[in-house]
Amino acid sequence: MQAASACTIDTLDTRELVVTIEEAIRRGRMEDPGTRDPMGLLRGLGRLVQGDQISRASAALFCMDDHAIPEFPQFNLRVARFKGVTRDEFLDNRQYAGNAFALMRRAERFLIDWMPVAGKIVPGQMARIDTSALPVEAVREALANAFIHRDYASAAGSVSVALYDDRLEVISPGELHFGLTPEMLYLPHESKPWNPWIAKVFYRRGPIETWGRGTLKIAALMQEAGLPAPTLRVQADFFIMTFSLPDFLVRLKKGSGLETAHGKTLGKTPDLILGWLTDTPEASIPELAQQLGKSESAIQRSVRKLRASGKLVRIGPTKGGHWKVME
Repeated sequence: MQAASACTIDTLDTRELVVTIEEAIRRGRMEDPGTRDPMGLLRGLGRLVQGDQISRASAALFCMDDHAIPEFPQFNLRVARFKGVTRDEFLDNRQYAGNAFALMRRAERFLIDWMPVAGKIVPGQMARIDTSALPVEAVREALANAFIHRDYASAAGSVSVALYDDRLEVISPGELHFGLTPEMLYLPHESKPWNPWIAKVFYRRGPIETWGRGTLKIAALMQEAGLPAPTLRVQADFFIMTFSLPDFLVRLKKGSGLETAHGKTLGKTPDLILGWLTDTPEASIPELAQQLGKSESAIQRSVRKLRASGKLVRIGPTKGGHWKVME
């Protein structure tokens, strides 16, 4: 580890440090050091160098949130929601400076605000059930990996989160090391973190559960959700993990009744019905109402309009038949 010459204990967020220690103790990943003195905690974590100088790893982990450090412009996060599937137009675009834990929280908050959610009404329950487009735990693991493995030695670049209509990209500066390739990351492999001192603290705090299994865990979580594993690639000194949004959401991006968490409606009932019946042509009116969170009368009105316009055709009887969505 190298010293961060411009940093002192006063430039660190000591509350973030104490929270890390408390979480590590709670998870059984370290013994209580018997002190909450910041320098004592850093010393116990092995994050001081050359006597009592703050290490660069300590600065990355615990520097003040939303406080740019001239010596470390790389302690930065970029998040963006693009309109469509290219970078031609922004719907939202933000940048933050701070420590790795705070930046990870900001990335999660941004995705909570902008990630599409599908809602449905479950019989016997008063509240609508909202499900994120992608497994939350898989996305959290991807974000943690981006901050753990990024190239902190380079002042250029930042961890970036880019959300499009059809995909989510989590981008981390730096290449793969130790002979690893993107293909190898979905096979059992040895844990060789590029920033082991940062990885150890992330493990103790809890954002990662085990070493060397991050991509395997992500793939397993996506499989459980019936979704493909994200694609991995290295491009222009950046490592990019790309999650494809479910086909159902992509088809409905211009009108689906889906909402973001901040309540922005993304579409209308007829489009949602067409999208749902494309995947589930045997669905009944009551089933559509339950799944889409609409009243049966609203579904019936929309179905009548869709049939009248020729966009929807009923094949067979009411019971035992199915719907056909016309292209």
